[in-house]
Amino acid sequence: MKTRFVVVAIFLLALSGRSASATTITPDGSWLEFQFDAGGAAEDCSVGCVTTTNPVASAALAPPWTFSGAATVTILDLFLSGDTFELFDNLVSVGVSSLPTADGECGNNIGCALGDLSYSRLLVDLGPGTHSLTINNVASATAGGGAAVFRVAPSTTVPEPASVLLLSGALAAGVAVRIRTRRHDHAARTSDRRRA
Repeated sequence: MKTRFVVVAIFLLALSGRSASATTITPDGSWLEFQFDAGGAAEDCSVGCVTTTNPVASAALAPPWTFSGAATVTILDLFLSGDTFELFDNLVSVGVSSLPTADGECGNNIGCALGDLSYSRLLVDLGPGTHSLTINNVASATAGGGAAVFRVAPSTTVPEPASVLLLSGALAAGVAVRIRTRRHDHAARTSDRRRA
């Protein structure tokens, strides 16, 4: 019992320490550039990042990056293709970017890298709630690390398949009741006419 309490206390302490230094971002679809060491966590881009083009990304401040509400997160490798990333939301992994397929030649051009499938990318929809994002480099094209970009865009609301199925079932039940009522009414009128 004491061990469980200590583990929970350490976990909560780690969470409180992380949230104290969190950077609030706006889910507006603008690109943010971050840097990383090979096999390490994403870091702020306040020093040492090369300015991106098409479009220009803002330098990301220190993670974790926090926001509220439903959103779509995109992570995109830049410069030397070959990096792979894992995205965490509230310390839970939500996905790993695609494996790079070849050497890309886009450099710091975001638009070019989006159109070139040799660059690793991840697209994740996050539901409503409070989010705290961190990114880890899983595999790196170079031993020294590099830079990449991410963006958080407002999510377009699409009904869940279960909701659509439930609505369709209710509609079908309503139609079935209507047809049954009409048949019953028609049978009753026909029976009344025969008696008369």
